[in-house]
Amino acid sequence: MSPNLKKLMQRQLPTETVGLLQDIGQEAQRKNMTAYAVGGFVRDLLLGSPTLDVDITVEGNGVVLAKTLSERWNADLTVHEHFMTATIWFGTGDKGRGTSVKGQKERLRRLDIATARRESYPKPAMLPLVQPATIADDLWRRDFSINAMAICLAPDRFGEPVDPTGGYDDLRRGIVRILHGRSFVDDPTRVFRAVRYEQRFGFGMDRKTLRLLKEARDSSLLTKLTYDRIKHELWRILQERQPEKPLWRLHQLGVLPIVFPELRATPKRLAWLRRLVQWLDWHRAYFPDEPLEREWALLLPLLPNESAMHSFCRRYHLGERERRMGIGLLRAMGNREPKRGSGWVRWLNPLPAEAALALAAKRADMADGQWQRYFLEWRNARPDISGDDLKAHGIMGRAIALGLQAALAAKLDRHANAAEQLHIALKAIDKAGVNR
Repeated sequence: MSPNLKKLMQRQLPTETVGLLQDIGQEAQRKNMTAYAVGGFVRDLLLGSPTLDVDITVEGNGVVLAKTLSERWNADLTVHEHFMTATIWFGTGDKGRGTSVKGQKERLRRLDIATARRESYPKPAMLPLVQPATIADDLWRRDFSINAMAICLAPDRFGEPVDPTGGYDDLRRGIVRILHGRSFVDDPTRVFRAVRYEQRFGFGMDRKTLRLLKEARDSSLLTKLTYDRIKHELWRILQERQPEKPLWRLHQLGVLPIVFPELRATPKRLAWLRRLVQWLDWHRAYFPDEPLEREWALLLPLLPNESAMHSFCRRYHLGERERRMGIGLLRAMGNREPKRGSGWVRWLNPLPAEAALALAAKRADMADGQWQRYFLEWRNARPDISGDDLKAHGIMGRAIALGLQAALAAKLDRHANAAEQLHIALKAIDKAGVNR
C-alpha cells in the first residue's frame, strides 16, 4: 500500500471531509488518544468510490472522544456503553457539521466512533464480549481482510495506512478472505456478508474462505441465528445495487434454502426482481416524497404462493400490511391488462404501490407507456366533483362512493368535465338502485 494516503483523500474527498477527519485526529491527540478511519471507508476510498459511511476507531476511550466532539459540533449523541461505541448524529442547516461527497447532494448524517477492542464469543452465533485493545487487535478481529484496513488521523501521521492482515493485496487481487478459521463459527452472519462483498465488487472468495463457509452451512450454524439477525442480513442484501446477484450466489451455495425456504430464487424470478429494481428507482425519481418498503417489495417476486407468503411473514415477524400486500399481488396477477384508464384504477388502486410496481415489473419493461401512464396519471387521479356535490342532490351513504367511482371513470375514459361527471354519477346511482 502507498506509504501515505493523505494525497488520495485530498484528491477524492471534499475539503470539508478531510478537515473533519483532521479535526478528529487533533482532538484525539489532545486527549492522549489516537484515532483511525477504518473498515469500509478505507476499502471504498482505495477502490475509488469514497463513501459517506465513516467509521472511527480510537486507541483510548472512543466514547469520551465522541462526547467531546458532539459538544463541539452541537450534534446529538447515542452511546452504547456495553460495546464501547457511540454515534454522533449531525443536524441539518447550521446545526452540526454536515459534509458531502463531491457530486452528491447527501450530507454526512452520522459518525460512528468506537474504542479499539478485542472480542471473544462465549458460544457460536452469540454476540461477543469486548475489551479495549490496540488498532492492530481491532483490525484482526474483523470479518474480512478487505475490511481490516485503517488510516491514522493523528496530526503527525495523518494518512498513514495500517494494514496488518494484507487487505490491500486482497483488494488488488479481487479476493474476499476470512481472517480466522472460526470466523463463520463465531458469527455465522459473515456467510451473508462474504457473499454480499463478493458479488458487489465482482470478487471471488479464496479456497479456504469458501471451504469454511460450506462447513458452516453444513454444520447447522446458520439455524442458531435469531430470525431478527437473519432478516437484517437479508435486508442488507436487498439494499445492494444488484440484489439478484448475491441472492443467486446464496442459492448456488445452498444457503438460501436453509434460512429462507419460502424463497424461490430461479433465474426467471430473479430477472423479475431485477426489473423491479428498475421500476422502484423510476418511481423514486418521480415520487421522491412517497416512501416505499423497498426491501419487502423486492422479495415479492421470490414468494411463489400464499402459503409461502404467510410462512415468511410469520417467521420474520412482518406485519399485516406486508402480508396483505403479497396476497393482493398474487391475486391481481391473474387479471388481464385493461383497455381503459378506469379499468387500470379498479385493478391496481386497491394494491399498495409496492405491489403495483411488482406487477408492472412482471408484465412490462421500463419503456411501456401504459404502465407508466397508470402511475403518473391514473393512480392518483380524482373526479372533479366531491361527495358534497352529491350530498347536495340528496345522495347519502355508500351511494356517494358509487357515484364518485362513476365520475372518475367518465373523466378518465371520456374526458368528461365536472358537469358531465355529476350527471353520470347521478345516473349510475339511479341505475344501481342504491338508496339515497
